[in-house]
Amino acid sequence: MRLLLLLLAFATLLPACAKPERPHPAGPGAQADKLNPRIEVVPRAAQVAQSSQLSAEQQAVVVARIGDRVLTLGELELRLQQEPPVVRSQFASVQKRKDYLQKLVQFEVLVAEAQRRGLEKDPEVVEAVRQTMVRRYLQDEGKDAVKPESIRDADLKDYYDHNAGLYHKPEQVEVSHMLLATQSEADKIAGELRAASEGNPARLVALWNDYVVRLSLDKATAPYLGSLGLLSREPPQDATPAELARLAAVPKALLDAAFGLAPLTIGPGVATERGFHVLLVTSKSPAVAKTFDEVKDSIRARIVKRDRDLRREKLLADLRAKARIEVNDDAMRLLPAPPVDRAGMAQPGAPAPAAAAPQEELQP
Repeated sequence: MRLLLLLLAFATLLPACAKPERPHPAGPGAQADKLNPRIEVVPRAAQVAQSSQLSAEQQAVVVARIGDRVLTLGELELRLQQEPPVVRSQFASVQKRKDYLQKLVQFEVLVAEAQRRGLEKDPEVVEAVRQTMVRRYLQDEGKDAVKPESIRDADLKDYYDHNAGLYHKPEQVEVSHMLLATQSEADKIAGELRAASEGNPARLVALWNDYVVRLSLDKATAPYLGSLGLLSREPPQDATPAELARLAAVPKALLDAAFGLAPLTIGPGVATERGFHVLLVTSKSPAVAKTFDEVKDSIRARIVKRDRDLRREKLLADLRAKARIEVNDDAMRLLPAPPVDRAGMAQPGAPAPAAAAPQEELQP
């Protein structure tokens, strides 16, 4: 698949280049040796050669010549092994492998022509090479410095114990409310929302956003579209004192009604000492209770990633410290701001972000 994408890229690029013909073999800076890379310079060649089922003599068998470029059986094997497994499985038959070879020959023809026209110096090509080079460097640098097997079980258990909130969570609901003065008003608005939304969740959320800002008596939560955040009957294990106080301030009647509602549905008005509430549950999360053995492997992967990220950050800091860097921040004022992408902005029908109301507004 990677090969096909490269073929298409070169095929679309060449016709657009109206550069004058240059004599063979190459334009400035593209010598014949660059048109004939050997197997030892192909990525992962050493690993494939070691694991190859071909003998050294078989690997050296020439399968195609394109001018000065020589393709060997070993290189063809390497190219096939670099394809994703789902693509590689398509080349089980000899005929399919022959077809693959023809595509590889076509690719080499296009590479030679692109180099002959000097496209290796094209700014877009140079920038693509630079981006790929940096990405490969960051992928390879230090990846073997932290090996998964080097993480001790004691470190895994320590991580599990100190991050209990990731692996033990109570059932939770994310809920918004609208506070009204009377039961009849709450029932009337709940009925209007159900009827006008016609079972369409996006329409219901858009209507809710409009109603709650205009009509809710809870002025602390109305700017946040009535959001009360995530609620649970039992506090999470990693809850902060402020979080515990927020959950304790939620009236029990309101909490019970929220857990009884399906997501994105409107229930009947709920009476508390503050007034009458119309509720909208935007999501529900089941309880989580995972043992150490269940998450041991995922914790190992987390620690490996964390340690590799820390090493990478140190590497980048060291490289920046050694480099001669001068930055003119004041010049940034001269750069015009890009236009606002309206498509990327929050839409009126989007669910409200979770925001906890001040606890004094929720006292029963």
